[in-house]
Amino acid sequence: MEKTKSPLLHIQPPTYGDLITILSIDGGGIKGIIPATILAFLESQLQELDGEGARLADYFDVITGASTGGLVTAMLTAPDENGRPLYAAKDIKPFYFEQCPKIFPQKRGIWGKIRQLLRSLTGPKYSGEYHRKIIRKKLGITRLHDTLTNVVIPTFDIKHLQPTIFSSYEVKKSSSLDASLSDICISTSAAPTYLPAHYFRNEDREFNLIDGGVAANNPALVAISQVTNQIIKQNSDFLPIKPMDYGRFLVISIGTGTSKATKKYDAKMAAKWGVLGWLLHGGSSPLVDVFTKASSDMVDFHISVVFQALHSEANYLRIQDDALVGSHSTVDVATNENLNNLAEIGEKLLKKPVARVNLETGLTEPITNGGTNEDSLKKYTILRRLYFEFAKLLSDEKKLRESKSPQLYKAPSSTMLKKFLLKGTPAGASCLWLNNLIMESSVQIHPPANEDLITVLSIDGGGIRGIIPATILAFLESQLQIRSLFRSLTGPKYDGKYLCKLIREELGAKRLSHTLTNVVIPTFDITNLQPTIFSSYEVENSPSLDAQLSDICISTSAAPTYLPAHYFKNEGRDGNVQEFNLIDGGIAANNPALVAISQVTNRVFDENPDFFPVKPIDYGRFLVISIGTGTSKVKRYTAKMAAKWGVLGWLIHGGSSPLVDAFTQASSDMIDFLLCEVFQALRSKSNYLRIQDTTLSGTDSSVDVATEENMDRLVKIGEGLLKKPVATVNQGTSLSPLIENVGTNEDALIRFAKLLSDERKLRDSKSPKLQKAQSATMISPA
Repeated sequence: MEKTKSPLLHIQPPTYGDLITILSIDGGGIKGIIPATILAFLESQLQELDGEGARLADYFDVITGASTGGLVTAMLTAPDENGRPLYAAKDIKPFYFEQCPKIFPQKRGIWGKIRQLLRSLTGPKYSGEYHRKIIRKKLGITRLHDTLTNVVIPTFDIKHLQPTIFSSYEVKKSSSLDASLSDICISTSAAPTYLPAHYFRNEDREFNLIDGGVAANNPALVAISQVTNQIIKQNSDFLPIKPMDYGRFLVISIGTGTSKATKKYDAKMAAKWGVLGWLLHGGSSPLVDVFTKASSDMVDFHISVVFQALHSEANYLRIQDDALVGSHSTVDVATNENLNNLAEIGEKLLKKPVARVNLETGLTEPITNGGTNEDSLKKYTILRRLYFEFAKLLSDEKKLRESKSPQLYKAPSSTMLKKFLLKGTPAGASCLWLNNLIMESSVQIHPPANEDLITVLSIDGGGIRGIIPATILAFLESQLQIRSLFRSLTGPKYDGKYLCKLIREELGAKRLSHTLTNVVIPTFDITNLQPTIFSSYEVENSPSLDAQLSDICISTSAAPTYLPAHYFKNEGRDGNVQEFNLIDGGIAANNPALVAISQVTNRVFDENPDFFPVKPIDYGRFLVISIGTGTSKVKRYTAKMAAKWGVLGWLIHGGSSPLVDAFTQASSDMIDFLLCEVFQALRSKSNYLRIQDTTLSGTDSSVDVATEENMDRLVKIGEGLLKKPVATVNQGTSLSPLIENVGTNEDALIRFAKLLSDERKLRDSKSPKLQKAQSATMISPA
């Protein structure tokens, strides 16, 4: 491993430059070899510009990674004894080749594989002992605050059922987050069923953590959110950048590959799966596949919407391979053959065309004349045929900051010198080295166009707990008017026949295009392993999405292990027939509020006249009510408990499914966290209301215990929730503390009802269509 001294200083803050630079690395076990290959190429380009000592940490304001990406992040940013990055990017791939076979030892022969399978049912597939040992050896006692640039590493707290984000930006405010990098990396890579959950204490705080990929397998949006929060707080490093100035961001996001192009599953197959089928099928885990793929795709979609809305798509590069097959798509088959294949896939990915999300279809498509990913890391072509060299941009940005930074012309501080003296470096040598370092540096509702607000109502998934938001909605509407266990293992717990019959009877032949206002309903395609969003806004451009509402509703409620996946065909008015293989929309977005906002933003971006003159990122014009179905954060699980679970423990424990709980709760919490960030950034937090009960327990928190007693109790919970104080996310802790002097949820809904009523009247008074209709009524004969 190379430990070359470099004349380059730590990156200067964005206030001295033009850009905010972010590098994001997905989770994916041994597939970390793929981004390692990409990163080695990027660093080599920087070295061509700035010398062999150049390292990625010298150029990025934030490096973020989840799971295996979190480990790569630590390796790139932890300091060695010379105060330089512990690893050059080119050294990460050899690390994987050497260590992965010891972390994920493969059993030989048929009996060895059978023993490993049986072990995985009752405990983690791997003990994790070597995993912990090698991470502690490499990272030592280095803590979060020691990294050479800012890092953001997500994990998930299995005890509190909420994300825990280890961020350099939060350390000063929450010192308990200043944990050792080894504990953070062990935690973020503790993949359920594969490696044990990790427990540790820091200061007076306990951590019960699992894989960061559960919270954000693609952590790019988390990093952007962390930076935005610092801008809101007027961190001097970011002055004079504005909170929503996303045009200043330069983001490179690198995936670890997926197998969605191979179409391993379909709805007819998945409709027969029970608990075991969803956990183990053909050597993969469909449940984990869909949750992690949905998470990554939704992040890519949301970021693409923002950057395209700002005409800054050239500043966002996503590199991902969706064509992995067989053992290439696994996270733990650490044979020499497979590791070599993954390295080769990374090399080939550099040669593949640049791809970007099509906001109309949600599909990732190659960009015409966009060149290859390799070209993009050197130069990136956009429609105006202007050329942006990512490596050149990074190098120029660093030089610009250094030329403007007053810190470069100050004498070394006594604190800095003391750090070197404490390491045993002679004082004279330390001063000389620091001096050289410095000297060498270089009617239906009328469209929002008629007035002030864009109004969004979002309702979470949650089975029978839908009674809770139903109670909340009943109150809001009134204000506007005033003013079987074995079966579940081998097949779905319920056959779904009555649900299908009831939905078809209630909705008949009505289609998506028939709704009285715009609707957005997410589902997840089990064949293509990607979200399918049924949106009123997309019907015109994608006629095949104009499906019957009954098919859409059956699909979005097809919860894995509970109800069968749903297959149907739909012929659009253009004559094209599309097949759908769909499951529960909660997989893609259990809290769909951000999906709805993205859909609206995309319409604004397309200059839809309904939204003129609203600007693409004019989130201050949004009025959003987001209603949850309740969660159970009653500390049912701990890391010590989860460390012993295998497949069965993660699927069924105490009448619940910890794995499903973790993924769905992480999805909802991350959306709430990000929306709070946006609305606070715009000082419009009063325009976003999240109503959620986090105190459910026992059968209250189930999605299917439909006894009369439990249903009545859920009604009472909904009524009680109206009387509870308004709460919002604390960006530092991810908890939802009460807001002082704001009142109850009931008070907030009364205020929102008045806003909604006034907004409708305002639009009615200005709408030329309504005025024309009223005039026609007035002159018509009696």
